[in-house]
Amino acid sequence: MIDLRSDTFTLPSKEMMESIMNAKLGDDVWEEDPTVIELEALIAKKLGKEAGLLVTSGTQGNLVSHMTHLARGDGVVLEKESHINLYEVGGVSQVSGAYPMIVNGENGLMDPKDIESIFTTPYNVHKVIPRLLCLENTHNRGGGRIIPKDNIDTLSKIANENGGSVHLDGARLFNAAVATGISAAKLAEKVDSVQICLSKGLGCPIGSLIVGTEDFIFKSRRNRKIVGGGMRQAGIIAAPGIYALTNMIDRLAEDHNHAKMLGKALEEIQNFNVKPYDTNIVIVDTTESKLSAGDVADKLEKKGILVTFMEDQLFRMVTYFGITKEDVESVISSIFEVLK
Repeated sequence: MIDLRSDTFTLPSKEMMESIMNAKLGDDVWEEDPTVIELEALIAKKLGKEAGLLVTSGTQGNLVSHMTHLARGDGVVLEKESHINLYEVGGVSQVSGAYPMIVNGENGLMDPKDIESIFTTPYNVHKVIPRLLCLENTHNRGGGRIIPKDNIDTLSKIANENGGSVHLDGARLFNAAVATGISAAKLAEKVDSVQICLSKGLGCPIGSLIVGTEDFIFKSRRNRKIVGGGMRQAGIIAAPGIYALTNMIDRLAEDHNHAKMLGKALEEIQNFNVKPYDTNIVIVDTTESKLSAGDVADKLEKKGILVTFMEDQLFRMVTYFGITKEDVESVISSIFEVLK
């Protein structure tokens, strides 16, 4: 079976597993796990921020960041198709008590005029005050779209100059960095906090990280504890993270090349509309064809290929560590056989 449902299906390499066995351990709640301390310092340096914090997942990282940035009743600006808005169980409202202020983007890209309109609205006793802007790079529902640095910088400036902070859901930020040749630190230099995932293309079995100022991380450590994220010998999670940040970033280019192969093949199928594919995600709209996304998923599963059913007319294919060029060639052959 060739599983293209998500890059969360990566499996750790032999070297990554060996790093777990060799990790030096301590109690992380006491801030005494040396491997966690090393990882948190490493990610802070890579992203050009003062400090870092290990969390169990990207959703937890985003939630903890919201809790630190926001007070109950504050407004949080979210792009309509963002992961935070659609796939995190409304935690920003359920736990943080914040009010989502939704903006329509174009494949994840938000217009500065829309953000300016929200953040410069005159005070009104009846209205929610926007306190946080959330961005996503790369953008999952946008087809792994890279949000350009100038857009991030412009939106961040608008929010900051009007009393707001900016959080970047950078679950796949290193994909954007590799694809553009712009460092992750440079891409994120104007935002106040960032969450990155270790368990997607970087290949770790578990874990994410958040970064920001020392004060932000100090407060986030307490908020992580509130939501049950205090860990003990967490070096067994951190060790693969160190290995990934040291060895697995540059190889993301392979995943991007594989996605391009898939995208080009799908573009040849009549009445299939492929979203622009910047990185490792390919999303296909079947609206103009006679097939639903479910039909496509069923046909491909019978050929030993798994894809993500997103909506009635949308399906997704994701490349990652463990998916080889030969796998992609086999998928393309099957696509032409059952769909063309």
